[in-house]
Amino acid sequence: MSVEHVAFDFVERCNQCRKPSDLLNDLLSCIRLFGFEHLILSGVPVANQKLAPLVELNGWPDGWFERYVSEDHAKRDGVCLWSARSIHPFFWNDIPNPLLDAEGSVRVANEATAFGIRSGYAVPLQSRQHWQAVVSMASPIQKLELPSRDLAAITMMAAYAASAVEALLFPPTEEVMLSTREREILQWYAAGKSAWEISEILSISERTVEKHNERIRERFEVATTRQAVVEAIRQREIFP
Repeated sequence: MSVEHVAFDFVERCNQCRKPSDLLNDLLSCIRLFGFEHLILSGVPVANQKLAPLVELNGWPDGWFERYVSEDHAKRDGVCLWSARSIHPFFWNDIPNPLLDAEGSVRVANEATAFGIRSGYAVPLQSRQHWQAVVSMASPIQKLELPSRDLAAITMMAAYAASAVEALLFPPTEEVMLSTREREILQWYAAGKSAWEISEILSISERTVEKHNERIRERFEVATTRQAVVEAIRQREIFP
């Protein structure tokens, strides 16, 4: 079967899938045709977020995900760090050297080899639920190389899989979290302005700004303004 048939057949099945686990198994079967054995679909952690609650499909080998989470490797793994910055798919070994060669990133890569993970390919994606999402696929081959047509097919399948999973896990809602004024105030906080500076910009009292900020934190169920900013960006209430 051609690369195109594999990709388009998978896309068609995505629309019929009713369980994330079925979609995971289907996608794993497809990417194994290209030399990958494992994958994970997750939100990319930002601002001290933990990885585990952000994971939507977990096809990592037994033991590796548990070790990765327990060691908090997301803070030092070059693949995870670059996934938060890049908008383009990338082979793991093409990550910029300052990240790839950092001591923590090298440690993660070395530990992964014990689980049969030696190379990989990541597809960063926009997400309604996260700052950014990524489908990261792992191979036991030391340096996996693929033609551009194969990479295009893999990238398309990853994008459709992510979209299908989010549709299953997070049905669309019409609910709007913030009012126009709250969104405006939080956008200024995101730009680094203080409550007093925001009050001057918007010609309202500093106390009014602070009261709006209190309600914003309550709506997102967070303790700090910084956490509210991260959550609002993740939910597309404001933009970075």
